[in-house]
Amino acid sequence: MDWQDIYKQRLTTPTEAMKAVRSGDTVMIPIFPPVTLAMALAARRDELKDVTVRLLAPAADPGWLRMPDESTFKVEFELYIGDFARFVMDERRGTYLPNLFSLGMKAYDDERHSDVKVPDVLICTVSKPNRAGYCHFGVHNWVQRSYARRCPIVIAQVDESLTQVHGDVYIHVSEIDQFVEFTPPPLERVVFDEIVATIVDDARREGWKQLGAELPSLHVLSSVRAIIPALAPADVRGLLGMGDPPPEAEPIARHLHGLIQDGDTIQIGVGEPSRGIVRLGAFAGRKHLGIHTELGWPGLAKMWRDGIVDGSQKEIHTGRSVAAAWTGCDPNDYEIIDDNPHFELYDPEYVLHLKTLTKFDRFVAINNAITVDLMGQINSETVFGGRMINGTGGQPEMHLGGAFSARGRAITLLPSTAMGGAVSRIVAQMDPGSFVTIPRFFADTVITEYGIARLWGKNHRQRAEELIAVAHPDHRDDLRAQARALWWP
Repeated sequence: MDWQDIYKQRLTTPTEAMKAVRSGDTVMIPIFPPVTLAMALAARRDELKDVTVRLLAPAADPGWLRMPDESTFKVEFELYIGDFARFVMDERRGTYLPNLFSLGMKAYDDERHSDVKVPDVLICTVSKPNRAGYCHFGVHNWVQRSYARRCPIVIAQVDESLTQVHGDVYIHVSEIDQFVEFTPPPLERVVFDEIVATIVDDARREGWKQLGAELPSLHVLSSVRAIIPALAPADVRGLLGMGDPPPEAEPIARHLHGLIQDGDTIQIGVGEPSRGIVRLGAFAGRKHLGIHTELGWPGLAKMWRDGIVDGSQKEIHTGRSVAAAWTGCDPNDYEIIDDNPHFELYDPEYVLHLKTLTKFDRFVAINNAITVDLMGQINSETVFGGRMINGTGGQPEMHLGGAFSARGRAITLLPSTAMGGAVSRIVAQMDPGSFVTIPRFFADTVITEYGIARLWGKNHRQRAEELIAVAHPDHRDDLRAQARALWWP
């Protein structure tokens, strides 16, 4: 049977496809999920019991995030939680799966059936099959293909509008159990204006008008057109990489600039202040940089267009920029990436594995933190003790990649204060219950708006001195007193 016949036989409707989900199943639902399948699954809330929905950074809610109890849908977050769904963790109605991208599939591949079970169903989004019968997963590849290779049932929404990507991101039609065709209709400017006009709140309505005027194309909003009135334009702006960087990002970018050398291979994590450092000139004047990263950032593709990035000195994937997903880039970046063979995607268990990262001689990992204590422990996940703000994402592997790279660096960016300056983000000790994302023995370089703290090879007292020197001046005396009580007689 040729692939066209297989495709036709497996083509169905969202309602029929979701009948494959049974009570007690675990359903993997990736970032930017197939909207028709998610809605069809949520519609079965009265038929199902004890279904675990495993979510990666959800940006919309078909129904399970606000269920009154967990009898139908149990929410489990993997790797990311995200701003939109954080309230579920705050209300203790969800749990978190502390996987790593590089090792998340190991338990399944080791066949530890008595310990852990692969999710029963994956719902995902794929492109229209090419002439050989292969589909790709678009710019938001992430774990979709990884799970598709392992889950017993794979159900795909076919979206013909997916940006064409390159790399090892293809799956054959025969590997997918059911197909549902749905391509979001283009969001015309007149329709967008009509939707925005219905928003009652003046500030939100004006925010959407301004955002719409700045977008080169409204296509990026097509999949959320139905919920635009419910979304804060500032949140969408941040998701699209169009938010204004915080004031402290400019001096942080300036300090970072002095650490980046021609020929470095770089990774940048999601969030602030890293999101704005390209725009603020952190890589201006550099050349022959390479990119090997978990996800994208605003200005990534423009670095290639402007000649800052060419990948010519990378030890592997020479002449190419590599990621697990291009999520995080801005709309102009996506236009450059579209069908551009310089930009390649691979499964995250390859991209982020230390066996891959340690092949780079000058790998520079650049990530953010919530707090850093005076020993160098880095917390990127919790506030006020154990309140989860986000998961690890790919920070642990990328940070270790920079640490183990012979001439590389593991750089942590950290605004010196929070809450309008009232709270220092450099702390003497972590609050009880705080998560340590990076242990102190892997701490390398910390940058705040006040300078660079170099921790590698230094003892606890020396580290405390380095970090106090880059803390906000208003908090240095208190930190110094606490440090002396901890590490001086």
